[in-house]
Amino acid sequence: MDFLTNIWNYIKTAIFGESKPAQATETAKKKNTIFPAHKKQVYKNEIGITGSKTDEQLQTEATRSRYITVTKNKDYKLKSGDTVSKIAKRFGVEERSVLDSNGLTKETAKRLRVGQIIKIPPSRKAKNVKNLNDVAKSLGVSTDFIKKLKRAEDSAKLADNRFHNTPYTDEAGVKTIGVGHVLKKGEPQKLTNAQVCELLSNDLLKAEENLYSVMGGKARYDKLPAPIKEALLDMVFNKGTDIITKTPGLLYALKTGKYEAAINKMTYNKSTKTGQEMSGLCKRRILDISLAAKIYNGKIPRSNINTAQELYNRGVELLKDECKAKGLNFANVLAGYNKDIAGYMGNRLKLVKAK
Repeated sequence: MDFLTNIWNYIKTAIFGESKPAQATETAKKKNTIFPAHKKQVYKNEIGITGSKTDEQLQTEATRSRYITVTKNKDYKLKSGDTVSKIAKRFGVEERSVLDSNGLTKETAKRLRVGQIIKIPPSRKAKNVKNLNDVAKSLGVSTDFIKKLKRAEDSAKLADNRFHNTPYTDEAGVKTIGVGHVLKKGEPQKLTNAQVCELLSNDLLKAEENLYSVMGGKARYDKLPAPIKEALLDMVFNKGTDIITKTPGLLYALKTGKYEAAINKMTYNKSTKTGQEMSGLCKRRILDISLAAKIYNGKIPRSNINTAQELYNRGVELLKDECKAKGLNFANVLAGYNKDIAGYMGNRLKLVKAK
């Protein structure tokens, strides 16, 4: 009997391959679970990941090509003193893109040696961009989104057709020019309106390039609904790519099309410089929630509204402390804060009235 059993097992292995015992398979499944079972939340309003590109998406890509110059780069031979960061800057691409193109991580990149050949991804640069509408076309997003991003960056509340053409210090104490562009050594100190718009477009193209990387490639990013893309672009433009990769569960929710869950994770409100929560960042995340929630055509899930409400409540607490520390009139500042929030969320949130 044992002999026949052994023969049968041999035949199964030869034909079907070696299979894991049921217990081992179950254990492997548990180890690969990203969210523990007791923490899972079922969302009823999810929208599936889009499949092939629609005619509208194809038209958008055709329009974008009129506002972007794409340069194909040759392979590069490493020289003494080269780093991936320096090489990326030299070719006008993002460091993440160079790493991805060569199957590298920041750690493995340290082991590169002089004389090795690495691939350089194509570089993209804005062209024919003269105004905010052109910026929107170059990114394939709505002009309304670009205007909201500009307003969120403009602490001085400039009109849509006015810009910071010379350097200024933003609310975080960073020397800035144009629309939220951190001024670097050697960059121009005076820009025309058209130059500001071109700079904004290039900054957003870099943000998009980094989103390609974190999403696992352009094809995967392209499958995201347009409102989700706008929210992510604003988040990365505002706080860098780490806001996506270091927010627990956000990337998983995006990649699996669990957009309601992803929106509920758009809550990072801490300063990059100090690590402290900020009322302005609470407001910025509410903007991102409102942008992303457009996928629901006005019928925003209650869980997303609750998340925005919690962010607002925390923002008001922080605002009160910030006003006290700076000697500002809380009632006056709160009125402006509430006006912005209402512009994002309409009457969906319960706003605090200063006493």
